[in-house]
Amino acid sequence: MSYHLLSISDLGVSSAVNFPCYFAVSTAPINVEDAIAISGDNPAQKIREITDYLKQQDANAEILILIHGYNTDRNNVQQWYRDTCEYIAHHYPQHSQGLVVIGYRWSSEQISGDESGKFADKRLFAWEALPKFAKGVYIFSLAGIAIGAVGGLLSFFLAFSSQIPSLFLLGLFSLFLLTALFLLSPLLTLFLLRLSGYFRDVFRADQYGVSDLIELIRNLDDQLVESVDLPERYQREQYWQSKERSKVRLSFVGHSMGGFVVTNTVRILSDVFDRSSIGSLNLVENCKTPPSGVGNVFSLGRLVLVAPDIPAETLITGRANVLRSSLRRFEEAYLFSNEGDMALRLASSTANYFSYPTKTRTGGYRLGNVVVRDLGQMGKNNLEKAGILNLTADGHLIATNEKNPYLDYLYLQRRCSLADRQRSIFQQQFREDAFIQQQHKSIAELFTYFDCTNYQELVIDPKTGQRAIHPKTGQPMTKGIVSRASGKTSLDFLDYVALLVDSARQKVDPHGGYIFSADARFTKRLIYGLACLGWQGFLESLQQEAAFPEVLVQVQQDYPDLKEPQQHWLASLQVLNILCEARGLQVLLSPERYQSDIMGHPRDRYGY
Repeated sequence: MSYHLLSISDLGVSSAVNFPCYFAVSTAPINVEDAIAISGDNPAQKIREITDYLKQQDANAEILILIHGYNTDRNNVQQWYRDTCEYIAHHYPQHSQGLVVIGYRWSSEQISGDESGKFADKRLFAWEALPKFAKGVYIFSLAGIAIGAVGGLLSFFLAFSSQIPSLFLLGLFSLFLLTALFLLSPLLTLFLLRLSGYFRDVFRADQYGVSDLIELIRNLDDQLVESVDLPERYQREQYWQSKERSKVRLSFVGHSMGGFVVTNTVRILSDVFDRSSIGSLNLVENCKTPPSGVGNVFSLGRLVLVAPDIPAETLITGRANVLRSSLRRFEEAYLFSNEGDMALRLASSTANYFSYPTKTRTGGYRLGNVVVRDLGQMGKNNLEKAGILNLTADGHLIATNEKNPYLDYLYLQRRCSLADRQRSIFQQQFREDAFIQQQHKSIAELFTYFDCTNYQELVIDPKTGQRAIHPKTGQPMTKGIVSRASGKTSLDFLDYVALLVDSARQKVDPHGGYIFSADARFTKRLIYGLACLGWQGFLESLQQEAAFPEVLVQVQQDYPDLKEPQQHWLASLQVLNILCEARGLQVLLSPERYQSDIMGHPRDRYGY
């Protein structure tokens, strides 16, 4: 038995999974007083096992790291990682032959109970951790409420005798009761915030989750370097820098607060003194073109953020931040969001009300609430049009410029686009409208956005395994996955109330339905396909769709000058548009994915 930062074990998947899968667990305790978890095996053995496998793969070596979010326990996390590996093996057998999947578990605390204790224990811990002065105020408030309530009731009944002292006592006890309630209210708020575990999870994610993940990646890097059969360390490092050996692609899927862990990890691992990472101090033209390389052996591949608990302001501010610094280094980036994500819109935004430096409510909204909209193009019955919104019917990408900025497609709430937020921020700071016009490239353009607010799937009859048919209309039945999928331009107050009711009844999962719902067939296909295949590989997988041959013929007629692979990718893109439109997803395609990966133009990250 020994003490280590991490415990690494086999994930325990079925024999159908033909790639290595591991479960890496941070041993950081839930509470600082708790004992550090004792690991039975030295994690260095598993590190060596992983690196030996990767070294044999040559150009196909790839690591996909899965990271969970807030309020999760070990067993549920491990089961999600197992399901993910099973899904990839079953649906994407064309994945890289050198793929290794690592499910990373940081010390998140589950409200209902975990290894640190049951909910009753957590209430006791919250009371014991309360400062003495606050405890005194709490006890005084409860006593005041009891005295005020009892005395007020007695005075109320005595008041019917028309005795003036009784009326005076009624007013006095009422004032006593109101004062006690006034003192108790902020204490109850603090107590509930403590029980929610949100700020505690933020601390553990930042202080333990990030640092332990960094150590895992650094140890993998070091072991891969040491595995090279050369006498000197500098020679082994140069081997990985040379063209003789391809680097190991490093990709991430981060859900909720896991996105925060990913971006902070990448920011710390990046070489900040690399010349291409150092630009000017100008907020508009910072002239940075940071490389995708991390350490000696890794190259950042795909970043998939699902309902990320990251401030939306990180996309539009001109200042450096962990998302901006990380995003520029990944080859590809994808974001899945939901306007009706109550965990982010209410819980996270409310909790961050105390800490996030903003003057407006929308300033505290999270990336997981970003909405993709084209208010100029509405569907039938004034409902929101679905599909890839910046793609024309014949497959052309709608150009973004000063008159049609990319951020105008992204909204935090109705009539509040990210472009409006950016103009507001910069104009408050610099008082000149020309500032926005000077910023030719927005870091937001590197994401491809999948707004799943109106995402719906066909209902499958469990008895027949076929599509369920509505008895009155005779049409196939559909159900919303992360909301009621009403197709509205923006959700209103009643929609949020209905969504809260549906969440309580477990009819929808606004925060994790993309991957945890058994009915979320299409979003799972998107998330895991993009993570393990990349953009071009995922488009190639769509060539098996029934609509592809017909679409390809039309593309070949419209684009006869394109090479055959580009024609196939463009046809696949239009098939993706059809699939997203059928399921209610609003998509905003990154210009880089279209221009570079489909049209074959050189990738240009200068100015981001």
